[in-house]
Amino acid sequence: MQSGEQVQQSSQKKSSGIRYSSRLLAALNRFTGGLATEVANPMAQKYGKAYDYLVTADALRYQDDLESAISRYEMALQLHQDFAEAYIGLGKCLRRKGDAMSAIRHFQNALQLNPFDPDVHLDVAKCYNEAGYLKKAIRSYQRVIKINDRNIEAKFGLALSYELDDQIVPAKKLYQEILAQDPEFMPAYNNLGSINVRLGEYKESESVFRELISRSPEFSRGYLGLAITLDRCDRKQEALMNYRKVIELRPNIQSGDYIQGRIQTLTHELGYKKNQNNTTLVRVK
Repeated sequence: MQSGEQVQQSSQKKSSGIRYSSRLLAALNRFTGGLATEVANPMAQKYGKAYDYLVTADALRYQDDLESAISRYEMALQLHQDFAEAYIGLGKCLRRKGDAMSAIRHFQNALQLNPFDPDVHLDVAKCYNEAGYLKKAIRSYQRVIKINDRNIEAKFGLALSYELDDQIVPAKKLYQEILAQDPEFMPAYNNLGSINVRLGEYKESESVFRELISRSPEFSRGYLGLAITLDRCDRKQEALMNYRKVIELRPNIQSGDYIQGRIQTLTHELGYKKNQNNTTLVRVK
């Protein structure tokens, strides 16, 4: 459901209010804090050399040197087995390597030290989702929301898990809740509109996709959702116009074969043909 384009559009729309995860901010603070040696650092004082390994591991992880980062996290844990941040960093590395279940084990070690950390519960939920354990993912997302009922990332992940588990009505309610909380969260419009199409609620889906397009005119999936909605309603000319807009915005879109097929079919059904220069469509009378 969610694509790189969706995330990019959503973040660009609110560039003045970028939201960094608390875990990322903590890592950055650790890195800059390690440079300011004149300022006392409680974590450095508590963990000593293990903290130095953690700072190095974090930097390596953000540079995508995962193997080196894993080695440093493990060195930190050899010195201090109660170092929650090292378990978390190790889990993140393993998740990025595609080993979701091993990542979960390390995240759970961190949760034994701090059972109410919403970021770690969120990491666990994502891992379960990626591993295909939808029921466990749903429960983990629900734990995050129980700790913080304003966590949109958890709500969106929960809605996606509901969809994958064919729980369409709860997913729809969650997308509506997300948009009530943050009307600029673009991916929720796309997924809500798609659910409305699945339910045959075309009037609602048209409204949702038009709202998405009005807020993000360069977001091709808004036009695609609207085109499919209009196509289902037999509004051929409007559907054709929106299919063509998708190709204009994203010529190499993954669903391009389907879109081109619908463009050709609708063009034929509407009685259009190309002119001699092969550039414009002319209505056949």
